[in-house]
Amino acid sequence: MFHVASNPIPISLYLSGKHSMEKTILEKLSEEMRSSTELHWETIALKRGEQVLGIGQKEEHIYQVQSGALRAIYMLEGEEQTIRFGYTGSMITGLQSLYTGAPSEIALEALRKSLVLRVSMKALTTFIEKENWRMRAYIELLQQLAVQQYEREIDLLTNNPKDRLDRLLARSPQVFQEVPAKYIASYLRMTPETLSRLMA
Repeated sequence: MFHVASNPIPISLYLSGKHSMEKTILEKLSEEMRSSTELHWETIALKRGEQVLGIGQKEEHIYQVQSGALRAIYMLEGEEQTIRFGYTGSMITGLQSLYTGAPSEIALEALRKSLVLRVSMKALTTFIEKENWRMRAYIELLQQLAVQQYEREIDLLTNNPKDRLDRLLARSPQVFQEVPAKYIASYLRMTPETLSRLMA
């Protein structure tokens, strides 16, 4: 079983893109979440192969990866399919279960020794709804998520393996430093050998 520490370390939202001297609304939200006494962030230490969410469980949390890497697994015809990654600085959750309340169709598994922060979605929602500007920031986060989902759908419709790889390299170059190649290959719907050839 994973270990939940009693003294969580501060949360830091993953904010992509360039930063100006003026704080963005998402950066402001991040700072408030770090300092808020309303949110209880748990620190979870995971060993390789341990899961924070299993298939069939109900998701009630979101997770921010402090170190290490996680993957989202979907079972298709008895085989594991990697559909998403979470690595240092990014956030991950069982989105379908979180918003519908249905049992999760995916598992979230550590790819190596990892440290994640976990917060209850119920507590986070209460915190966000107290201020209009927090709601605007939350909507911006959801918009980013929608764009990411769109990009993933285009990936799945792209037949050429090299084109799928190029799209991922342009969008998320960090993943190649954080995630083992065999899981990237699964995410890209190709064999590890094909990925190795394309990366050569």
